[in-house]
Amino acid sequence: MNKVFLTLSTCLVLACCYTSKDFSYRRHKNTGSSGHESLVRVRLNTEPTLVRISSDKKMVVVNGKVRYDVRPSQIIKLQKSKRLTVMVGGRWHKVSDTVFCQAGKGVKLKVGNRRYRGSLLGFVSSTGELVLVNELRLEDYLCGVVPCEIGPINEKTFEAVKAQAIAARNFTLTRLKNRKGLGFQLYDSYKRDQEYHGFDCEVELANRAVKQTRGEVLLYRSKLVKALYHANCGGRTKGSSEPYLKSIRDTPGHRPGHNPFCANGKHYSWRVTFSKNEFEHRLANLVHAKGRIRLKSFHLEKHTDRVSRVKLVTDKGVFNISGADFRQGIGLNSTVFDMSVKSRKVTISGRGWGHGAGMCQEGALEMARRGYNCKQILLHYYSGVKLSRIY
Repeated sequence: MNKVFLTLSTCLVLACCYTSKDFSYRRHKNTGSSGHESLVRVRLNTEPTLVRISSDKKMVVVNGKVRYDVRPSQIIKLQKSKRLTVMVGGRWHKVSDTVFCQAGKGVKLKVGNRRYRGSLLGFVSSTGELVLVNELRLEDYLCGVVPCEIGPINEKTFEAVKAQAIAARNFTLTRLKNRKGLGFQLYDSYKRDQEYHGFDCEVELANRAVKQTRGEVLLYRSKLVKALYHANCGGRTKGSSEPYLKSIRDTPGHRPGHNPFCANGKHYSWRVTFSKNEFEHRLANLVHAKGRIRLKSFHLEKHTDRVSRVKLVTDKGVFNISGADFRQGIGLNSTVFDMSVKSRKVTISGRGWGHGAGMCQEGALEMARRGYNCKQILLHYYSGVKLSRIY
């Protein structure tokens, strides 16, 4: 019997022993630290009520105890109105709990314009949303993450790409237990987790970096590191409560008096100018003020170049806002900035892109160009860590 059908027969049995609220396969222990490669479940950003799925080769759809054989390029539809239904072969069928879609080994499933490795699962969340999940092995998932998260990828930057693969592996493993009961563990966007575009964004060099670092992770005192990373630190990374995420200068040996590795990155410096009316409109939304708000004065509190707090004196009172909240509310690239108000214009000049903690990607790329290897890059950005292969 075809191996695909053996797997799906197993799914038929397993489908009876979980619901979308308790979405855990019995067939695979999902812990990378136990010496096995994890399966990961990624929620895809799809249309909220209708999803189209197809494959270039034969696909199988499992709905409860019923299996449908789907011809190559035939489109199946998942639709959520009052309840979840699936259309196969021109007929709609009610879905009792979860729909499984799977093809043969190495065959990709297509959702919209993107193809994905692994299998797809569709169900309705506890809040009534149509949820489509891509389930695949961790290393395959990383192949669809790394090129979306770091670039340019070439032979000169290859060691930085390897560092990115390890950081992304760490990030993934430390997130796997964060969303219990939701039916997935990760979102496919950097705004919540990591950017993931599936098979079509993969490139050979990034896949090679994932393969060469297979199972390699960063440990701090034998525990997995939450390996945060960002586009550009602006010359100095941001510290956190984690001992391995210290604020360090992005310079050789962390020494002062040297140009940062990330100084030539396209996100190193930036400037935005708002009309005062536009700035005050954004400010009103940020502080939830009713009607128009007028800015009278402001003060920036800083810690190691980063704005930690913004004091705003307005006609509706004084507001003290964290630097991170101000950045998000106004729409700035980072918390490393200065601000001036002149001639009915607000000008904000800054450095860096992202939250600033952990690995600076543009700094890592420059380190690779200068001959630093993957390990040296990681030890530069994560303090006191060790590299270890867990599977």
